[in-house]
Amino acid sequence: MLEFEVLTLALVVASSAPPDTRYDREIAAAIEDVHDVHYVPAALVKAVIMRESSWNPRAVSRAGALGLMQLLPATAAKVGVSREELFDPAKNILGGVRLLAVLLRHYRGDVISALTAYNARPRELFAPIPQNGETPGYVRAVLESYARYAGGKLHVVPEDARGAR
Repeated sequence: MLEFEVLTLALVVASSAPPDTRYDREIAAAIEDVHDVHYVPAALVKAVIMRESSWNPRAVSRAGALGLMQLLPATAAKVGVSREELFDPAKNILGGVRLLAVLLRHYRGDVISALTAYNARPRELFAPIPQNGETPGYVRAVLESYARYAGGKLHVVPEDARGAR
């Protein structure tokens, strides 16, 4: 029984380690820089990073998504980021924000639809969230983080950024 208690304690200690702060300034600067180019609220970008990689610029998913915003190499190429650049926090954030900006524009500012497409696949405008897989939990978690990072005030994407005329 003692081995189990030691293992449990080790897991608790390991999971409560402080986050790696080597990239904090670079990540903050990258988020600010892309905000000047693509109107995607910084709080939303932070929420996606939190859910996708827990702020780990070297994160790799089982599906092969890489970096802070967990871009698949094929998707990254479509937004102008090479596979080699995906572990560069600034390039990864630029690619992820470009993708979010396109999705927000396509879905006319519907953040839920944009997050669903970012996580799973594109869908019809204002279609319900698929109730299978990880997507419902993903969308919920990102929205909760978004609200926290925004100080409880969610930002509305302006009409002109939505593509509506």
